[in-house]
Amino acid sequence: MGVTSPGDGKTAEQAQPRTQQPASGTLVPAGSPRQVARTANLALKVADVGATVAKARGICGAVGGYVGDENSGTDHATMTMKVPAERLSSTLDQLAAIGAVATRTEHAEDVTEQAVDIDGRLAAQQASLDRVRALFDRATSVSDIVSIESEVTKREADLESLRRRHDVFASQVALATVSVEVTRADAAKALEQPTFLSGLGAGWGALITSLRAVSVAIGAALPFLGLLAVPTLVALLWIRRRVSGSQVSEAESASPPSAEK
Repeated sequence: MGVTSPGDGKTAEQAQPRTQQPASGTLVPAGSPRQVARTANLALKVADVGATVAKARGICGAVGGYVGDENSGTDHATMTMKVPAERLSSTLDQLAAIGAVATRTEHAEDVTEQAVDIDGRLAAQQASLDRVRALFDRATSVSDIVSIESEVTKREADLESLRRRHDVFASQVALATVSVEVTRADAAKALEQPTFLSGLGAGWGALITSLRAVSVAIGAALPFLGLLAVPTLVALLWIRRRVSGSQVSEAESASPPSAEK
């Protein structure tokens, strides 16, 4: 039987704050604020990629965010921004105003259970470390000191690992991740699905390029052909004369001697 709390008629168990049990088994205290990690993707088509990237960078800094990664080129650029989660929608609206929006998506993931789980592990690990440190203070033998010191080092490393995970979740909740892709408008059109006419044009262009290459090769070879023409002609005449002389000698040797009178 539960102990009755004076004045309200409720048992002590009933008077305790309730917690909701998620499917994963992590206890989330009732009334706890939900921890939500937000991400967004925005694709823009613009006339000037460089100018648009500069504007996007300025918008990100103005809302209190920063650019974590950026790859820019003449026709295409990608940016990964971190902006305050509460200003995500307004930031996307400002970014969408500097170009033609091709795609815009937003995603939210509830990470409350993971955050609460890490907080619980962090508190338990800290308490465990404190207990081991208390044992270290009371240790008297060298063997105990060495053993407890090794355990302290191990638990400190575990605690630091949990702290890093905690910071990652806190950052995911506090700062939304925005992936921005900027493409030059005419470059984007060039990447559209090819048609019969575009294929015909590409084939004609390839034919013209090939003919130009052949003409260049012939032009480059002509001086060498001129140099080789004279010795080749001399060699052909010499061979022809030799063949003709040989045929005459064979004819004379083959004719029968004339009869004596």
